[in-house]
Amino acid sequence: MQANRRGKGTGDPALSEAPASSKFKSVRRVFRIMDLVSQLGESLTAKELTRELDTNLSSCYYLLNILTDEGYIRKIAGGGYTIGPTIPLLNEGSRSDFDRKIEPVVEELAQRAQTHAYAAVLSAGEAVVTQAKAPKKRSYVGVVQGFHGASHALALGKVLLAGAGAEYVQEYIDDHGLEAFTPRTIVRPAQLHAHLNKVLMVGVATDFEEFTENLCCFAAPVKGRGGKVEGAIGLSTTARRIHGEGKQLIELVQWAAAEATALMADAACEGRNSA
Repeated sequence: MQANRRGKGTGDPALSEAPASSKFKSVRRVFRIMDLVSQLGESLTAKELTRELDTNLSSCYYLLNILTDEGYIRKIAGGGYTIGPTIPLLNEGSRSDFDRKIEPVVEELAQRAQTHAYAAVLSAGEAVVTQAKAPKKRSYVGVVQGFHGASHALALGKVLLAGAGAEYVQEYIDDHGLEAFTPRTIVRPAQLHAHLNKVLMVGVATDFEEFTENLCCFAAPVKGRGGKVEGAIGLSTTARRIHGEGKQLIELVQWAAAEATALMADAACEGRNSA
């Protein structure tokens, strides 16, 4: 790690010689920066971050520079930030068997659909994107690996909530609320419950600009032993593309979910045979 690169005499005045409570506040701001970068990324400016963090511009730049030096975020030419190379390395070290098993399917889905493909799991009550695979030479569409939240507004999250059951969904509503990200977001609890029941019956979830404008997604469940939903696999595309290729993209997501489910079943059989 390179935390001492700047030298002891050039530290942030908010950190050096500060009481413990102030230091903890700066640590929380670091995590908040990474969270905002994962969600807003290329559209995020230092001034906007300063407002979000309730700090001054010089302290914000100091924290941004540390995160950039350490590889946790990366500055984009022309403005904005994106998740840096260190995050995937950390993710690799803590990857689950689920991710290792289905990764080839997620990669193939991205190539077949020629758009971004994802895997996600439930963690601490929220959908967490554990994989984000990009087709070659295509512009970026969608959320990034490590993104979490907005489960009621994303197809991946809907699949996971539906698979977890009505009681879990109600806990999610109570704990997180139903934030309106766009005018299309489902914000009424009864409507969400009904929508997720349909997802459970059909086996495919959709969201059409419910999380952000011009982002449309399809997702389907990846099941393990006893039909339990272990995760979700999906893809994202633009509103324009959805009109001409929606049916084909749904079929590709269903194919990918079936392939991933088969891989999970094979792995379970191998585990029983070796026991």
